[in-house]
Amino acid sequence: MEIDQVEWLRRENYFLREQNKKLKNELSETKKYLEEILIKYKENDKRN
Repeated sequence: MEIDQVEWLRRENYFLREQNKKLKNELSETKKYLEEILIKYKENDKRN
């Protein structure tokens, strides 16, 4: 089954938007994780 260019672009756009949401979420989680590590590192550094 062939799809026309407009349909292909629509599907590609949807795929890229979903991928973008996923990557933004992963980035946000990574930032939170790194912030927690930094806080723990600073607390540990103060004790030593």
